Amino acid sequence: MTPGDASAPSPPPPRTLRARLARALLGARPAALAWIVWPSLLGVALDVVTRHRAMREFPALEWVNYLGSTLVGLGVWGPLGWALAFAFAATASARRGARLAARAAIGLIAALLLPLAFFAYGAQAHYFGVFDAYVARDTLRLGLELRGTVGAYVSAWATHLAPAVVLAIAITAGLLASARRASSSLAAATPLVPALGFAVSLTCLALDFVATKGLQPAPPDVCFLHGVVSLGWDAMRGVGAPRGVSIRTPEPLPPLVAPAHRPNVLLVIGESLRADALCSERQPSCTSRFLDDALPERVALGRMTSQSSGTFTSCLTLWTGLSPDVDFRTAHRAPSLWEIARAVGYRTAYVASQNLRYRDLGAFLKVAGIDFELDAKDFGDAPDSHLGAPDERATEALVAFVRAEPGPWFAVLHLSNTHWPYRTDPALAPFAPHDPSPDDLEKMHNHYRNAVALEERTLAAAVRELVALPSWDDTVLVFTADHGEQFREHGALYHLNVLFDEEVRVPAFLAAGEHALGAEARANLRRYRDRRTFGQDVPATLLDAMGLLEVRAMLPLASEARGRSLLRAPTFAEPIVSMSTTSGVWWDADPVFGAMQGERKLVGGEATAWRCYDVRRDPRERLALPASACAGLLAPARAWYPQVPSPP
Repeated sequence: MTPGDASAPSPPPPRTLRARLARALLGARPAALAWIVWPSLLGVALDVVTRHRAMREFPALEWVNYLGSTLVGLGVWGPLGWALAFAFAATASARRGARLAARAAIGLIAALLLPLAFFAYGAQAHYFGVFDAYVARDTLRLGLELRGTVGAYVSAWATHLAPAVVLAIAITAGLLASARRASSSLAAATPLVPALGFAVSLTCLALDFVATKGLQPAPPDVCFLHGVVSLGWDAMRGVGAPRGVSIRTPEPLPPLVAPAHRPNVLLVIGESLRADALCSERQPSCTSRFLDDALPERVALGRMTSQSSGTFTSCLTLWTGLSPDVDFRTAHRAPSLWEIARAVGYRTAYVASQNLRYRDLGAFLKVAGIDFELDAKDFGDAPDSHLGAPDERATEALVAFVRAEPGPWFAVLHLSNTHWPYRTDPALAPFAPHDPSPDDLEKMHNHYRNAVALEERTLAAAVRELVALPSWDDTVLVFTADHGEQFREHGALYHLNVLFDEEVRVPAFLAAGEHALGAEARANLRRYRDRRTFGQDVPATLLDAMGLLEVRAMLPLASEARGRSLLRAPTFAEPIVSMSTTSGVWWDADPVFGAMQGERKLVGGEATAWRCYDVRRDPRERLALPASACAGLLAPARAWYPQVPSPP
């Protein structure tokens, strides 16, 4: 008979205290534990096959996290297999009731194992092939907020998931067989070890002691378990005010009188653009060859800074003037720029290469006062939800709208292709070598810069057509971006990680026809050239260009729209603005909060006290100063974000 078989004779009782303790804790044959923990090792093997190139880029700390996450997985799969082994051992009981209870337990555990194996292994591999990431805590929370979209994804993938089903059945059957084989050994042990291991692992998963964001230093099964357990823990605690995008219920506008002069206004929003990736103005130290030719007279909007490193929160600010600290209800009640413009006779448009189905961003625009709307689903050729449709299709549609409209019109052009994985044109690759993979950071950064060059060329081509139209004489164009992009300046990639300048400093400029703005407004704009400006200043500037800044105080929730018009003379005192990676329209599990005034910035988190940075003296934001160095920011920061612990 095979050692460890349920029918194999038990070894003789141990004689020493140490041997008796080992038998009580680990069973008659400790080596039999290998028969119940192999699913966790399978997760590591699947991970190596699925993303071995990315794993090679893990820094040392991420490997420590990976080891810890793997141990957490052992603490889940091991106890499940151990419970099965106990149940199989009990099926040999002389009592009929005990045998029936054991068989029922085996059936229940098997019913749990089958879907768990499906989602933790095969489905994870498929999801990674589509999105280059595993389903984890934030993914599941996001899925719950997507409402009907998840069903559409599942139905679209149904025919591709047969291998995942087969793998789940094989894992379930394999664990049943191996637990049966280990049953005679493990039945001799007390349940202390599996109970303690299970409790520790659940605690780690519930309290986020595993890392499944960013580079995801965890096997696929642990990523999925983290999401399930943390969601359950949040539900038990009743955590979570409503956050996310929903249908807006805007407050009604008061009667507004159309101003005597209503120039056309165009807001262009770039995606994931760092301030050093695109020149805000033409100058000897910075050249953007396509825009310098198409818009040589553009004027930089100061040192423009997004108040969030994520698209949703930044767009909330750009479209409504609200700051990131507003709650869910306020975010959906404030009037949008389209509604205000429409109320005084503007034709309104939103043209985007963005995928508005991602996290239901389009829901926020369903009730927004938009007359003409097109996005990635209308343009097609958008296989990647991050990249959206080709930007040139959006710019062509925007130019067609302008040609057909006599004016006045207010339009937003929202570009997308500079989001990871960064769309490029092989014929336009001035930065080499380049590659989208994070395996080589320099190549990846070059790939990003080539994507920015492509977007600049696309935008410049559209601008040339707009400038050639008679309507350009009375048109104001404002360009900015939703946020920047990090290339490990602070240890991370992409965005929505931190509030340091690589993720929030963005290019921004204004260009206008001869009769669109007066000489005083143009002069005032140039006075901001070297001053820090913010996302909330953009909608205020647009309203001023429309001649509506004076009526802003009459609008609903006017006290929440605290931006300055950059067409007005700057005041001596710099404004204090709030910053955050989370808001009423975007839920971030590990939020970073901030407050900024000029070149002083406070940064903190739910478990990290406020830290001060002097960005003028320390532009790379490497030296954290005591919070007292930003004393003027502490009071408003605490009012906006009381969850940040006070500094010692």
